[in-house]
Amino acid sequence: MRTFIGKNSFVILFIVIALIFGYYLTSAITKDSHSSMVKIEVQQGDTLWSLSREYAESLSMTENDFIEWVAAANNLNSYSINEGEGLVLPIEEQHMDLFLHDEVQLASEE
Repeated sequence: MRTFIGKNSFVILFIVIALIFGYYLTSAITKDSHSSMVKIEVQQGDTLWSLSREYAESLSMTENDFIEWVAAANNLNSYSINEGEGLVLPIEEQHMDLFLHDEVQLASEE
């Protein structure tokens, strides 16, 4: 057993470092994604398409990607939304000032 570890110590060390680095990256990405979400209240006439046209381009997302993200993040069973419903949107920190109006609040403020 000692000869196996001795011969492969660099490989074992590389694997351990890669696992630690992967865990660090995963936790950093997860933390960032939660801190950059805002919650909006759906207004009369709003649709996922109208919201995607308003927000997607400035978030460097396609309209379809934006709609898919919003549907998944809000556990929507369909692509239909109703007035008064709260939706979480993916807003990057550098774009927050573009979107923060009276009807928008940070999801972390709930």
